[in-house]
Amino acid sequence: MIGEACGICQNEKIETNCSICIRCVELTEETKWAPSLPLEVHQRMADVLGGPVRSLRKRWANLERFMLHTPDVDWARLDDPEIDPVRMSPFPEEEERIFIEKLENGSGISGYEKERLEEGFIMSDGTILSFVDGRMWVDGRSHEARVPTEQYLLLLMNVQERKGWDLTKLFLALSGLYQTIDLHGRPQRYMHRFHRLFGQIERELLTPFDAFAQTSFLLDQNERRKKKSTIPMEQTCSYELMSRLSGRRPRQRLKFARRFIRNGENKTLLPSKWPWAQRWAEVNSQAGHSNVSFPFMVNSKGVLCFRTLAKNGSVRRAPIPFNPGLLAGLVSWGSSPHASKEGEWLIATQMNWTAPYENAETADVPFRRSMQFLRGVLEQFPNDTWVHRDRLLVRGMLGHFYEIRISRGAHNAPFKIHGVGKTRTQRHSICIHTGKYHRDIPIGDTIAIVVLSLLSDVTTGKRVNSLQMHLMTQPPIGNPQKDTGVDPQTFYNARDGGYRFPFHPAFYHEEEGPDRIDLDSLELMNDEAIVEDWRRRPLRDASYDQPGHLNPAFDFELDFDNDRIQEGVFYLQRENRRFQNLRGNVIEYRNLVEGRRDDDEERNHVGEDQFHRWYHTMPLVWEALSLQPIGHQVELGGIRGLFRMQGCRLRLTIRSAQEEDALRRILEILGYRHARYRQLNQVYIRRDFPIADPRQALRELMEPMTEEFGFANIDDYVLRFIEVGRPPDRMPEVDARLHANMVDFY
Repeated sequence: MIGEACGICQNEKIETNCSICIRCVELTEETKWAPSLPLEVHQRMADVLGGPVRSLRKRWANLERFMLHTPDVDWARLDDPEIDPVRMSPFPEEEERIFIEKLENGSGISGYEKERLEEGFIMSDGTILSFVDGRMWVDGRSHEARVPTEQYLLLLMNVQERKGWDLTKLFLALSGLYQTIDLHGRPQRYMHRFHRLFGQIERELLTPFDAFAQTSFLLDQNERRKKKSTIPMEQTCSYELMSRLSGRRPRQRLKFARRFIRNGENKTLLPSKWPWAQRWAEVNSQAGHSNVSFPFMVNSKGVLCFRTLAKNGSVRRAPIPFNPGLLAGLVSWGSSPHASKEGEWLIATQMNWTAPYENAETADVPFRRSMQFLRGVLEQFPNDTWVHRDRLLVRGMLGHFYEIRISRGAHNAPFKIHGVGKTRTQRHSICIHTGKYHRDIPIGDTIAIVVLSLLSDVTTGKRVNSLQMHLMTQPPIGNPQKDTGVDPQTFYNARDGGYRFPFHPAFYHEEEGPDRIDLDSLELMNDEAIVEDWRRRPLRDASYDQPGHLNPAFDFELDFDNDRIQEGVFYLQRENRRFQNLRGNVIEYRNLVEGRRDDDEERNHVGEDQFHRWYHTMPLVWEALSLQPIGHQVELGGIRGLFRMQGCRLRLTIRSAQEEDALRRILEILGYRHARYRQLNQVYIRRDFPIADPRQALRELMEPMTEEFGFANIDDYVLRFIEVGRPPDRMPEVDARLHANMVDFY
């Protein structure tokens, strides 16, 4: 039901395009790297890299040869090109040869060799460069940044390559190129061969401005250490920039960089010996940030890599050889703004690394055919699909409504799906993605497949747990589709007592809602009212959380954003008793205490809170974990952190170390395995069936804890935990107890 005529999806002779096609073109352009880069720059770097046929070694050699003839490498040279920067090595000649072989083979380092590395290399200027526990120490001071130690050592011991280069300056500048450095000394996680002990290192999103500030600060700090600068460190521009950048999140860093250029603060930069600093001083306010991934990163093996773009759109990581001239040029290019000539060269190098860049048209024949296919799907279901600007509204088989936004979603997919309620669109998105998005499929075909999947949401829900959970927890708001053979009464198996939706207190405003809902009593809205209200809803995509399976939102059609309630009917009626009724229901689920005591009686039973914690709460956790299918995820925070799971919305605060240890042991008993870290929280995935005799293992776990808290010898304690069998194939329907919010704060 695309109303206006379109030159892409309907009639190629008409110049005007519809909103859906325009948004799809914009999203396709956003996925490209720097589409506005001049074609001459692409051609220049393609010729520098050696043409279409070249090996990886030749590409790096050609790029280094090109950089050596530019002023971007002079900052790292010594005054005499024949000076050896290493005056004394901690290893004798024979031991050094053996140590180099061990580094190249990756066979590990002995304790004797670690002691030698702690003694350090004596450099030509008197600097002592040592390596202790994966960190680099300069004159006895720890360098608080992770470094690729093995690559540094191989360069330090290569007599031919290191000659004529200031390796201390080069290593310091290089460490500010691929990570965020905190000037205030906040704890960092270091990349070394035992990095798995600390969990998965998060990908750090840097920009050239971050690299400019960090490399300049590290080099100025090194000059100050060698007493070559008379200006106090606190008065340098690099120290001021680092102080203002430290502690900021990636998005805040990007905003700071834009304000820095827009307000003209870069014009006040003092003259510097670093070539990239002068380029930032010359940038004007109209210069933009190109849509390109920052090229430098350290992979999971601790190797410094160069991020490039393949011809099919995939990203590849090429290990960077540790040649001083190449490293010095990459530091200078990576710290330069995108608007400079060197910044454009770096982007063109990324885009022409595997194949010469081709300026392909976005609205090509496959794209047009895919958009025509999407239009045909929408016109085939005129009574169940609606379009407003770049949003689509789809009716499911039972009367549920879904909003499809053409935007960057989970797993880099070009869409987001949100459930549509009576008064507002749900905040959390519904993920129906498998985790792999194929770039080769045109965007119109992808959106059309999503529309067809949501039109038959009952069938799709049999394979997608998140959509099945939405159907089982949210009642329909409109009339079902016609002639589908499925109606709500049959789907929910509603008997005389009705069906129990887990969140029914939020949908009914009475003080005492019914235990079960009669589907015939649901107040359904007609299609015109739903579409009219949906079109008036604000476009606040930025307020939505990132899609994911472990969404902690306890929905209730109630959204909190930046410590306030989102605009909507609920916000206008917050003075009514609706909030008190809703809060009472949440507190009732959270406490799970049978009855209430008077204040005097409660003061006399302060110690019983821990008893109810283990006697009422832990059995719920055991039951919820036992019902999770194979492959479901559980997220476990530390003390005062949250414990939440994918299949149901039971979540609680971990109050003590004993609770954290007990939860880990319960996960082990029920067949969960630690997978990775997510924002410092541990993620467990159910990989196996429960261990043999889980009840006995649970008793051995709980008995010492009950004795510790003073309520031992309870006969039916373990009996409150349900029997555990084989994990289900999909997440079954659960009652409201397993959707309770037991977080200690709001």
